[in-house]
Amino acid sequence: MTVRIFQRGFNFSQDGPGNRLVYHLQGCNMRCPWCANPEGMAADGCILTEGGAADALCPFGAVRGGVPDAAKCRTCEKPCLAAHDRRLRLSCTEEPIDDVLREIDRSRAMFFDGGGVTFTGGEATMQFDALDALLGALRDAGVHTALETNGSHPRLPELLDRIDFLILDCKHFDDETHRRTVGVGCRQTLDNLRLAAETRRQLLVRIPLIGGFNDTPADAAEFVRVLSALHGDAQCVEVLRYHEYGKDKWRRCGMDYTVRDAFVSDDGYRSFCAALSAGGLRLAHT
Repeated sequence: MTVRIFQRGFNFSQDGPGNRLVYHLQGCNMRCPWCANPEGMAADGCILTEGGAADALCPFGAVRGGVPDAAKCRTCEKPCLAAHDRRLRLSCTEEPIDDVLREIDRSRAMFFDGGGVTFTGGEATMQFDALDALLGALRDAGVHTALETNGSHPRLPELLDRIDFLILDCKHFDDETHRRTVGVGCRQTLDNLRLAAETRRQLLVRIPLIGGFNDTPADAAEFVRVLSALHGDAQCVEVLRYHEYGKDKWRRCGMDYTVRDAFVSDDGYRSFCAALSAGGLRLAHT
């Protein structure tokens, strides 16, 4: 069995506790227009330019001005990759899970302060069988695991007993608004969130705060209503403000970045967080 990975590296406390080896798995079922990792969306990866005069590397003229034509590249057999020229590359590599497990085993000395391995994306559950196998093997090996997910996979509950720390994105509370904006509704996410809250303590809910999408006082009140109803001690929330860190990657993937005026002011951010706190939610900062 193999797994497609588009990025890996160590992070401290940002994707779960302690120092962690983080794997970004290829493929996502959502199309968030603010996504910082657009190269991780397509299930089989996408052509990505890394700068320089890459146009001549495509024999079909699908790369112009250093920007690939995403639609043409998606259906092409990609002979450009045979040149092994890093100016033009596929966003991900396909690797045997046994090789990934060996890499993790070699990295154990780095898992300090309660660290371990985190799987994120893209959306890691889109490679469900590979993720299931990795989590099972790491549980048996005694490695602390974390999963960052949009929570939309109907089989997510099957993985909960193999995940030590769950980070679940809650982008919106209204199914139609969620579907209209990112292409998928949020009902399954909210159902999975409620179930996870009933069965585990190490749960962090993340709200990406996007201007014009979910940042009003009324939105904050609805988040409080939904999240405060979670079982037990699970109402720990991190609010992440909109940023444009991934904007240039959209261009390098041949995709249009359509977000406009989505920044949230300092006062707006503080007011939103204050409303969550006043509603009884515990705020986390990583």
